[in-house]
Amino acid sequence: MKILQVSADLPDFRTVSFRDGFNIVIADRTQQSAETDSRNGLGKSSLVEIINYCLGANLSKGQTLHRLKDTKEWTFKLAVDLEGGRVEVSRSLAYSSEVVLDGITTQRIEGRLDTGGRLHVRIAEWKRYLGTIAFGISDSEDSYAPSFRSLFSFFARSGRGAFVSPFQTVTQQRAWNVQVNNAFLLGLNWRLASKWQALKDDDAVLKTLVDQSPRAIRRYRGSLGELETERVRLAVEVEDLRSAISEFRVLPHYYDLQRRLDVTTGQIKEAMAEVTLSQNLIDLYSQRLLEEGEVDVAAVTSLYEEVGVVLPELIRRSVDEVATFHRQISQNRRAYLEAEIVRLSSAITTRNAELDQLEAARQEALNLLKTGGALDDLTGLQARFAEMSGQLESLNARADELRKLEAGKENLKIERQQLKQQALTDYYERRPEWSEVIESFGRITQALYGEPGDLVIDVTNTGYSFDVRLERGASHGVGNMGIYAYDLALAHVWAKKPLSPQVLIHDSAIFEGVDERQVSQALQLAASESVRRGFQYIALINSDNLPLGELRRHGFDIEDFLAIRLTDDTPSGCLFGTRF
Repeated sequence: MKILQVSADLPDFRTVSFRDGFNIVIADRTQQSAETDSRNGLGKSSLVEIINYCLGANLSKGQTLHRLKDTKEWTFKLAVDLEGGRVEVSRSLAYSSEVVLDGITTQRIEGRLDTGGRLHVRIAEWKRYLGTIAFGISDSEDSYAPSFRSLFSFFARSGRGAFVSPFQTVTQQRAWNVQVNNAFLLGLNWRLASKWQALKDDDAVLKTLVDQSPRAIRRYRGSLGELETERVRLAVEVEDLRSAISEFRVLPHYYDLQRRLDVTTGQIKEAMAEVTLSQNLIDLYSQRLLEEGEVDVAAVTSLYEEVGVVLPELIRRSVDEVATFHRQISQNRRAYLEAEIVRLSSAITTRNAELDQLEAARQEALNLLKTGGALDDLTGLQARFAEMSGQLESLNARADELRKLEAGKENLKIERQQLKQQALTDYYERRPEWSEVIESFGRITQALYGEPGDLVIDVTNTGYSFDVRLERGASHGVGNMGIYAYDLALAHVWAKKPLSPQVLIHDSAIFEGVDERQVSQALQLAASESVRRGFQYIALINSDNLPLGELRRHGFDIEDFLAIRLTDDTPSGCLFGTRF
């Protein structure tokens, strides 16, 4: 596939034709142009946009065509060499869902023929066909497969985001896309890169499952043993509740029995209090009996005599009478105490008998309550059983889920190691293919800088990794030449394949900040290599980046390869023939 011509249905559009081998498009600021004029509006970069657009690319924000699509109904045409024949591809800004092919003869593409014999092809079908003839790829069921557009972007980089890295063609390109496309272009097994991304997806799913799991799962993450311990404990509790329910007996008069038990318990407490009081009184009365004695008249008389008082006979008789009186009182008191002791003892005996009866009644009620209960007690037990059973079921599910998560993590580790081993084996088996790109890269960088740079292809735990190392690699210009060398090395290798894009396009961004000697070397190298190896090279460059002195010194006349010169002196010098 080679680019032959770019045109449009605009009356003033400047048709651009390309030859085999080396082509150059120059954006030139003339002496007549004002300082406010800019070569950015000449249409140099738009030329790459048009080529990509006709080859199935979507329009991206920031592109000129994207700004025009809602206001213009222009149709762009791209003449290409497809399978040895010239085919004109037309695609409208207003109706971008299809291309119209004129001159197509192959039966390998499906479409709708109009009355003029032109084939109308849906964009998806058009890209499928281009992928088949340019890269030998077909539709793949793999979610992470290379496509025509993702691969061709390395041969026709468009926009400044395409010149950030040799291995990226858009800013913030997904890691899987970088791995799969570069693996394919370098001759590695791109399906292994796809599998790496599938493992990353599985890992992301596992992390999502953990994050979305109930708090118990997150709490026991990494501690399956603790979760199992809680599950065993909960299972025992559920079994105890099940046994309690199976042995439970509903008592019809449960609450009457409970009230009767309460009354009996109160009566027992009251009787016991009375027994205690009676016993205390008996003890007190018994002590009083021990303290009660006869009145000693002789002792009283002796006391008076000791103090020298001689009692008259009258007083002696009175003492005798008092003693007699006190003896009578003492006898009466003793009789009373003895009678009270007898009475209290009898009362204690009676109360103790009542206590025995009350305790028997209380024990009977307690035994009944132990073997059964009220209906709502059973309902409560059943509710608790249902609750705990639900918790156990949930815990069982969480334990199973955690076990699967843990098993999934371990399986992913094993699969990563197996995949890495498989990739390493495949890496060495395919050495002849990828080493050719490395050799070409080294020769190209040596021609540019006098010493070869390194294109590093490695296999890591997360997939293929790619890197370029050049002297003074931190320089922006040197970094751009790393992209140039990588693209040219790919073009070298792919030009030899029976199915190849056979074209390499570099926008002016790749030459910005590059030393004029390296620009001169890059242009001369692209010119010689494209002719020698049979592919087409198209360079778009600003005139002030052209090292004319260096080129003339080597006898290289840029005018021999000029496809078009865009100028900013008048609108007619622009690609579109107008300013907008």
